[in-house]
Amino acid sequence: MLPTRVNMIRRGVNIQNNICLLYSKVVETIQHLLIGCEVGQKVWDNCDNWLDISSVRHNDVLNHFRNFYVIGLGRKGNQVWKGVWVAITYEIWKHRNWIVFPDRRVDTVELFIVAQSNV
Repeated sequence: MLPTRVNMIRRGVNIQNNICLLYSKVVETIQHLLIGCEVGQKVWDNCDNWLDISSVRHNDVLNHFRNFYVIGLGRKGNQVWKGVWVAITYEIWKHRNWIVFPDRRVDTVELFIVAQSNV
C-alpha cells in the first residue's frame, strides 16, 4: 500500500489531516490521488491530448490500469502502452512527495512532461 494520508493515519502515523496535498478539498486515497484528483485528471487529459485519444476513465485504479490495453496491438505494444500508465502514475506520486517534503506547489504541465519523457 502506498503511504497516502489515509493509509498513514490507519497505520497510526500522527499527521494533521487526511486531505489531498495536490488538491486540498478531498481525502487523499490512492483512488483519489491517481485518478479522481483534479490535478491527476489534468495530467490524464494531457496524456489523452498527446496520444490523440478520447477515453473513459475508471474511478478504480486497477480498472484504470486495465483500460490501458489495445486489442490488436500485440504483447510488446501493450507493454509500452501500460508503460505510459506506469510512468504517469509514478510521476503523480513523485510530484505529490515533492510537495510533501519541501512544501512546494504542483505543476501539472511539468508533471506530465516528466512522465512523457519516461515513456
